[in-house]
Amino acid sequence: MAPPGAGPPSRAGTCHIERAPPARFGLAASAGRPRRPARPAGQRGTTLVKIVVTRIGQDGTVWRRMIDTAERDDGDQWAAHVANALATEPPPYRPVPGSPVCHVRVDDEVVFVAEQDLAGPLRDLVTAVLAVGDLV
Repeated sequence: MAPPGAGPPSRAGTCHIERAPPARFGLAASAGRPRRPARPAGQRGTTLVKIVVTRIGQDGTVWRRMIDTAERDDGDQWAAHVANALATEPPPYRPVPGSPVCHVRVDDEVVFVAEQDLAGPLRDLVTAVLAVGDLV
């Protein structure tokens, strides 16, 4: 977490993505990132992904929900959903004063996106996590 008062760079028309060093585990290989080790026999699914979506509304309200595929029977579907959402370059981070913004964290990768720029699979992922995710 960033120190108070510190936020992502405010370069207009650019995208701010924090990426983990290569030695850390990230998304499934289908998204072009390292794959986490498979779960031991007897555990559900094969892909471990933790998705946290934070939506900060225009009035300052914060909604934060999480999906942890290690605790779900449909974890592989969520991992595929994430890989699809992050397969392309996310939109530039262009926040507009008074408009909501979203922070999408998948394992050690963070995508900052203004709500008006959410589209396609990334919007679907944000909507799904906020709808069915667990409170954080």
